[in-house]
Amino acid sequence: MSAGGACKRTVTRLAAAVVVFAAAGCEPDAPATIDREVFVQTYVALRVAELRSPGAVVPDADRDSVLAAMGVAAEDLVTFAEVHGGDPVYMEGVWTEVQNRITELSSGEGAER
Repeated sequence: MSAGGACKRTVTRLAAAVVVFAAAGCEPDAPATIDREVFVQTYVALRVAELRSPGAVVPDADRDSVLAAMGVAAEDLVTFAEVHGGDPVYMEGVWTEVQNRITELSSGEGAER
């Protein structure tokens, strides 16, 4: 076995290790979060409660009731935003979906759901 062959194998193994570690590092230990659909449904429910409240302010008890009905804690919404907030394309899609659902509900299209 030549020294060049051993060196080449070492470089190949090192490159493979770098790829593995880099791939693992691309997704840092992000906290677990609710999925997109749960976030959208919960945010829409909160916005509907806000729109129905006098002065467009949801009392804490009503907010907590909406969150409990959805099975979500306020921290879950914050964690979702922290995990995905750095991806503007993804978040634009989330907010567009929220707005579309609110528009559907306000026009009566969401009543059949």
